[in-house]
Amino acid sequence: MKEKVGFIGLGTMGKPMALNLLKAGYELTVYDLNPNPLKELNEKGAAMGQSNSDVASRSDIVITMLPKPDDVEEVILRINGLIEGLKSNSIVIDMSTIDPSVSRRIATALSAKNIKMLDAPVSGGETGAIAGTLTIMVGGDEEVFKNSLPLLEAMGKNLYYCGANGNGQIVKLINNLLAGIHRVASAEALSLGVKAGVDFKVLFEVINSSSGQSRSMQTYAAAKAFKGDFEPGFAVELMHKDLGLALNLAKEEKVPLMLGALSHQIFSNLMALGLERRDTSIIFKVMEDLLNVRLRF
Repeated sequence: MKEKVGFIGLGTMGKPMALNLLKAGYELTVYDLNPNPLKELNEKGAAMGQSNSDVASRSDIVITMLPKPDDVEEVILRINGLIEGLKSNSIVIDMSTIDPSVSRRIATALSAKNIKMLDAPVSGGETGAIAGTLTIMVGGDEEVFKNSLPLLEAMGKNLYYCGANGNGQIVKLINNLLAGIHRVASAEALSLGVKAGVDFKVLFEVINSSSGQSRSMQTYAAAKAFKGDFEPGFAVELMHKDLGLALNLAKEEKVPLMLGALSHQIFSNLMALGLERRDTSIIFKVMEDLLNVRLRF
């Protein structure tokens, strides 16, 4: 018999992930502050929870998919949180992207109540969430990870066990650190080439068969920016947050992040321009406008 699953956080990523759990046959209880996705999931067969603790009381496993570390702590540990409703031996799978140290602190608090926790952040964006092909990076007890594989496989294609609690978050932050740097580098480099007189399509094709190739440009930007689509996707404010988390980790580990810090500042500039809710690919549009070039297919 499949476990009863709770899902909290039905945003751009969470809603399609929850829908895939329904398609896989899980009995699902959902909760979000926004009533619209709640109603949509209810119409597809999910039960609507009344609060975080209510979802917890109805579930064997609760998944959280939330924007910020404070949101995760609020939902899991604070008044009327999951910790008040979860039974002994329940499992919390946090699929948000947060500080590894915060994730470990939450895991320790849950462990004191005999509740297990996995941190399982994802990569693949909205497209991967809809298709159920996300990459999922998991930290926590390996036996809990193995037992949770059928559930995770309903949402993702590439599943990696990364080690102890917090390690999934570390791997995710390293990935997004590179992704943020690649976005900035691609926007600058392509803009320079076009400004200097090279046809954009030629430039794009040559780079993607040469050593300058990156998936960030070849796949992500090609699907968004180069078609004039700047709707998230993965919003600027989330990349700004994740780069900030990577800088926090670097500070804790005493590791210099010169390119990471510069990329964070560039995304701070996008935030200051009021572009926080646009897709990260908006950086290509900003460079287009700045240099009077066009980076489009």
